[in-house]
Amino acid sequence: MARNPAVQVQKRVMTRKRIFIIGGMTLAVVAFVLFSPYGVLTRLQLAGEVSSLEVTTTRMKGVEDSLRTAVKRLHTDSTEIERLARERYGYVRPGEEVFIIKRDSTE
Repeated sequence: MARNPAVQVQKRVMTRKRIFIIGGMTLAVVAFVLFSPYGVLTRLQLAGEVSSLEVTTTRMKGVEDSLRTAVKRLHTDSTEIERLARERYGYVRPGEEVFIIKRDSTE
């Protein structure tokens, strides 16, 4: 029994169409998985942002702790308030002498 050449050509054409359709669908799925708002690239970008924000949060917690300690000292320690007033505003006790030391700007 001989096969009809027209049937064989039609089978090859259908096989090519199926390959193109399956390839196109596969390409669409891969593109969606990579580039969609829920895709892999977005996920990697967001993971990088999360790690950056965690580092910033840790640093800010350290700053917050040191500021809380400074506030607590200012509420409880009068010598700390006096020290700050002397440093920042140049306050002097009666009878004290102030010596201003100027540094040479040529160094």
